[in-house]
Amino acid sequence: MNKGLKRAGVGLIGTAVAGAAYVFLSPKPATRLIKTSFAGGNEVEMKGFEEVVQKTSVRKDIDYLSSYENGTFDLIRYEGSQQIVPTIFWLHGGSFVGGDKSDVLKYVTSIASNGYNVVSINYALAPDVTYPVPLQQIEEAYSFIAENNDRFRLDLDRVFFAGDSNGGQLASQFVGIQLNDDYAPSAEVKQVVPKESILGAVLLSAPYDLKRALVDSTKSVNRFLFKRIGWAYFGTYNWESLPAVSEASPLLNVPSTFVPTFIADGNDNSFDEQAKEFATILSGRTDVTTVFYDRNEHELGHNYFFEMDRPAASSTYRRLITFLRETTAKYQA
Repeated sequence: MNKGLKRAGVGLIGTAVAGAAYVFLSPKPATRLIKTSFAGGNEVEMKGFEEVVQKTSVRKDIDYLSSYENGTFDLIRYEGSQQIVPTIFWLHGGSFVGGDKSDVLKYVTSIASNGYNVVSINYALAPDVTYPVPLQQIEEAYSFIAENNDRFRLDLDRVFFAGDSNGGQLASQFVGIQLNDDYAPSAEVKQVVPKESILGAVLLSAPYDLKRALVDSTKSVNRFLFKRIGWAYFGTYNWESLPAVSEASPLLNVPSTFVPTFIADGNDNSFDEQAKEFATILSGRTDVTTVFYDRNEHELGHNYFFEMDRPAASSTYRRLITFLRETTAKYQA
């Protein structure tokens, strides 16, 4: 064999071995793959989206002066006849390592067209940052808006916190912190949102307990990926036994006080069992609206909500708007 080709072959083998080793020495290769899979999202706009656009305005990439990366938000404002409307803070998904507020822009704009202002928040991604940085950035974004509300003119006396996928987990934990003293002390998130101002929460396809998502996975590839997502987010390979992991799970660290909540999930390769369990837990504490479909009726994957050309997505959206309206009306009454 030509010596140059032999050396090249040895080099390629060495590179392949090193690459394979890197996959097991760092969460970065797997999380890059996951991040790529989330790029662009899966949104399909609803029928009549042109009317939605006419009822709203969008300001993108407003800097909330975060101490960390990705510290911007989009403000989707309702431009209808109502002068003062409730505010929804939305957190995108992406398994803590990917995703972007642009992935949910059409969906949250559709919600805003019903008489809401939406603050869609970006936050830094793992493994560049670890728990609890994204939670702290929600605090930063809210505080920035509160301190500069003469610019934004948002109703902060009536707010919802919402999120999809891991954004739903962040929303549930953040609300728990705001409503319950010493709920998650290691997160070092202050109670900056007046308790009486939080009208409700919207949680879509949220993995409430990341350890359980790993343990309950029946597919080896999912276990492999969840292991690395947890590694990236909590900062260590053997993350499952960390106190912060239990602290971050509302299924284990049950919030004694919560707000009316809308919970929905798909039924194929998602977290519907966790969602149903959390709904049951909350039902003893507050009003809970759930949307789950029998798999024989609709086979729905993770975050099917954004595919608004599907009947189930449209139905869930209508029930979400009803929840928002009824919850707001109860406050006004």
